[in-house]
Amino acid sequence: MRISTLVFWTLATIFLPGCDGISDLLPQSTAEPPSAEWSAMLAAINTIRAEGQTCGNDYHAPTEPLAWSGALESAARRHTEDMAEHEYFDHVGRDGSTVGDRVSREGYAWRRVGENIARYQNSVAEVVQDWTESPIHCANLMNPGFVEMGAAEENRYWTHVMGSPR
Repeated sequence: MRISTLVFWTLATIFLPGCDGISDLLPQSTAEPPSAEWSAMLAAINTIRAEGQTCGNDYHAPTEPLAWSGALESAARRHTEDMAEHEYFDHVGRDGSTVGDRVSREGYAWRRVGENIARYQNSVAEVVQDWTESPIHCANLMNPGFVEMGAAEENRYWTHVMGSPR
């Protein structure tokens, strides 16, 4: 019994050097989505994550649900509004910012971030379906390293930001 305990702590020391404990793996906030539309998106994405998905040729096993984050929503909203106002479509902002830059500006201390964007879809159901059918976007949705999300839409430009806190 003593040897197995020693092996466990040795492996934990080797493989978890950056973790301060289980709190590193938990969402930073438990905010509620601000509307029925975003509640529907969160529910749809969490259903996909619970079922597991084949994204292109790669199967992704079921994973934990995402929580809503106001900071990630704000980063998504600012990028969406900028794309819609200036009629461009890109993960890189007009100011050269990346999703990591935009999330950091909102005060989100992140370990991992990702972003899905889309345009011209008319509903949450349509945009989530399109992301699910795209291998890269689908893999982002299924990434177990993400624990929170936020989203925004403006004039049929959509941004979905996922993250895990530091």
